[in-house]
Amino acid sequence: MVCLSYRGYWTSLGRPSEKGIMLDAEAALQWIAKRHADSYKDTEPPRPAVLLWGQSIGCGVATNLAAAHPPERLPEINGLILETPFTSVRAMLETLYPQKWLPYRYLWPFLRNNLDSWTNLGVMADNYRRQGAVTPRIFILEAGRDEIVPPQHGDMLQQRCEAVGLSVQKRIVSGALHNESTARMEGRKAVADFILREMKDFIDSRHSSGP
Repeated sequence: MVCLSYRGYWTSLGRPSEKGIMLDAEAALQWIAKRHADSYKDTEPPRPAVLLWGQSIGCGVATNLAAAHPPERLPEINGLILETPFTSVRAMLETLYPQKWLPYRYLWPFLRNNLDSWTNLGVMADNYRRQGAVTPRIFILEAGRDEIVPPQHGDMLQQRCEAVGLSVQKRIVSGALHNESTARMEGRKAVADFILREMKDFIDSRHSSGP
């Protein structure tokens, strides 16, 4: 498991921005690919695969990366875990400031960060389909009592996946607040089950395709 401390977060220097965080995320994928190759030393390494896991704002980072990372480039992205996701920063702006007499909802053209998962899922599906690659599977984990992100965001992302031909599952953790979905056993088990299924399917496909 690789956990990133993006620029401007935790002990990392710099200021966070969507562009900078994307560079950090892509650098992490390349670090994973190199570490994987180095671990095989003199033998030809099998193609590495990863699952991207984002929570809240991190879901936008994960879908950004999946949309921008070509399917033929190592490591391949096999799936995305989107925990308490929102569709986009613009949509959240309208959610946080629903009053039409306030100016904030109309200032979206000036946003520095978009984190548009709804658009990213379509871009990713198109990229993989053009390359004839197997599209990553999507798992959406929603908090049943999310006090920040409305439930329709998870529903919209699920419908978006279905519309663009992505395999998607959604699980709601009953009674969980925004930051509690994986703090509860129900949420942890749901994520663990998804990861185990993905690992099993990936191993089975590797064996069926030969050495």
